[in-house]
Amino acid sequence: MKRQLLWLVLALVVAGCKSKQDEIHPELKLLTSAVYASGSLVPKEEYKVVSSVDGYLVDAFVKEGDTVHTGQLLFKISSEVRQVQEQGASQVVQKTIPSVNDNAPALRELEGRIDVARIQKAQDSLQYVRYKNLFDQNAISASTNEKYYLQYQSSLKNYQNLRQQWQQQKLAGDLQLQQAKNQLSVAAAQSGVGNLKSFVNGVVYDIYKKQGDLVMPNQPVALIGAGKMFARLLIDEDDLDKIHNGQKVVITMDAFPDKVFSAHIAKIYPLLSKVEQSFRADAELDDTIPTGMYGLNLEANIVVAEKQQVLALPKGAVLKGDSVIIKKDGKEEKVKIKKGIEDDEYVQVLGGIDQTTTVIVKK
Repeated sequence: MKRQLLWLVLALVVAGCKSKQDEIHPELKLLTSAVYASGSLVPKEEYKVVSSVDGYLVDAFVKEGDTVHTGQLLFKISSEVRQVQEQGASQVVQKTIPSVNDNAPALRELEGRIDVARIQKAQDSLQYVRYKNLFDQNAISASTNEKYYLQYQSSLKNYQNLRQQWQQQKLAGDLQLQQAKNQLSVAAAQSGVGNLKSFVNGVVYDIYKKQGDLVMPNQPVALIGAGKMFARLLIDEDDLDKIHNGQKVVITMDAFPDKVFSAHIAKIYPLLSKVEQSFRADAELDDTIPTGMYGLNLEANIVVAEKQQVLALPKGAVLKGDSVIIKKDGKEEKVKIKKGIEDDEYVQVLGGIDQTTTVIVKK
């Protein structure tokens, strides 16, 4: 009885050993080789709304999810300093205008002196002409003629100097007024800088500040996106040489568990991200996304190669060094094969065995 039981145990052990390996043959399979990439859904164009000046956010005219158009006022940044500067510049302009216009006291005083000098010049001119005629007739001496000539030249010079002073005074006043107006324009422009407008037709995806918050120069206030949504993918640097524009991409998202979206590689960025140790690639979606939610996580498979009816083996049958164990003439033999493309389950066999070869798969 004990002997029979021993034989039964041995038989079970032998059967168990035999069951730990399978004999298979290479099969014709449709294989697709793909590169995995993670990523997120983003709009084609995006920019952060920033202020070039500091101040407080006093008005927010939009909220998350709002559609905006180019030139639309989004936020207003107020600053007491800029308001005071504009008011001061405006007061300077108002005070400068009366002092530089044609009725300004300084100009009126010069004009009065010019009128007197013009009359004096005219009288001295007539006097000089009269005595010049007498001198030509030898009726007076040369010294007397020269006296009236010099008197006329003096009044002429005085008149010309006063005219020049008036022109210089007018020019100086105009320049002073223009400078004051320029300062007002700069102050007004600085005041307008606090009005943040949209540069695109798009959607407000996020607002980082609320009313009353202090905003510093170049500090983001909101995120705006525009255009069709696309997939921003992160490609492992080891797979970069396999990726090129136009490749088919299959995308899945947790937000749509029952849907598979088709896309294609549209752009590959040459810069390696030191933080993520990956390259960026953009994939344009061929299918319509049910909702344009910014930042949805996604997984993508970039189709590197797609072949029909290729000779393939399960990956578990291939050993290290690209070799397999075959059964030949009742004996096991290890042979090397040449691999082609592969997917998650199968690897293409390009040489070393054929479809009639019996391959042993150890378990």
